[in-house]
Amino acid sequence: MQERGVPAKKLWRELREASEDDLHFRDGRILGSMCTEPLPIARLAHTMFLEANLGNPGYYKGTWRLERETLRILADLLHGKNLGGFTVSGATEGNITALWMARNTTRRKEIVAAKTAHFSVQKAADLLGMRLVEIPHDDEYRLDIDALRKAMTRDTAAVVAVAGTTELGQVDPIDAIGETCLDQAFLHVDAAFGGFVLPFLDKAKVPRWDFRIPGVSSLVLDAHKMGMATIPASHLLVREAKHFEGIAVESPYLTSVYQTSLLGTRNSAGVAAAYAAMRSLGRDGYRKIVAKCMKNTALIVDRAREAGIEPVVEPVMNIAAFPVRDIEGVQRALEKRGWRVSTSRTPPALRVVVMPHISAKAAAAFAEDLVAACRKLGT
Repeated sequence: MQERGVPAKKLWRELREASEDDLHFRDGRILGSMCTEPLPIARLAHTMFLEANLGNPGYYKGTWRLERETLRILADLLHGKNLGGFTVSGATEGNITALWMARNTTRRKEIVAAKTAHFSVQKAADLLGMRLVEIPHDDEYRLDIDALRKAMTRDTAAVVAVAGTTELGQVDPIDAIGETCLDQAFLHVDAAFGGFVLPFLDKAKVPRWDFRIPGVSSLVLDAHKMGMATIPASHLLVREAKHFEGIAVESPYLTSVYQTSLLGTRNSAGVAAAYAAMRSLGRDGYRKIVAKCMKNTALIVDRAREAGIEPVVEPVMNIAAFPVRDIEGVQRALEKRGWRVSTSRTPPALRVVVMPHISAKAAAAFAEDLVAACRKLGT
């Protein structure tokens, strides 16, 4: 650190240069991220609450009230009653906290999850000293329910199901999983992506996946993804708040007697941003955003299919993956044209996430460039 402070003009130039080196959602060229440009009202709300710390809630009663109201809105959306929960930094923290709670409540040390679950489950197992039992997926890349029934033992503390897999956007058969777990093990649902998509799709086409299923113990969803809030803003909800007692520690020098969150100092600006986004949009606003994303996803899939490029599975949400022959070659070719896409591991494919910052014009242009790149490389 230098002895004297840098003049504001010079410092601002340094910050601007760093920002210019970043990619920005507003450019409409990023199709590899599950995050997007937050709503303007969410940005403003975030800046209003920068100094708040819900790790010490007695000093921030207004922020705490927003968090409670946000969780009430989400409980209603997810068909839950009298749910416990709090805001977390992201689904990784939510997954770790839920599995920590399951371990301490059951006194068991086994987690069962499909290979298509998020890698944060591996982190949780390592951090918590638990054993992760990875089971196969079915032909649609969803958790195999028969494999789950065979894998569960007396030492199974929790099963992790996914409502919107990171790679393909698939929804595990959570109804059947819940029935298997009921009174046997905790069932935690990772709905980081699907939590703000599935409630706004055609209900006739979406299987049950939330707290309507009796076996679901906890669920995490990210407002900073399709919820249109700022980063970080995620929410962990649990069916029975009493289970948090198993991870509670005394916090004598704070305004709360006990603390049950993994983090001490807790993000609070994201709470306000999530509240602002949900109150601003309402269900109708989210339906329109999701409908736009689904329409643009279908546009890309249809154009690719016309050129003989079939998706791995028919998209359930606004994620599509294409098992092209030269995945990295196509990815590089698209990057040269200004597009940023990612790849999936299970199965190997080019992965496209069609977020709200992608317009119909951009989706059509990307589809043409995707087809052109595949044809040039013979894939």
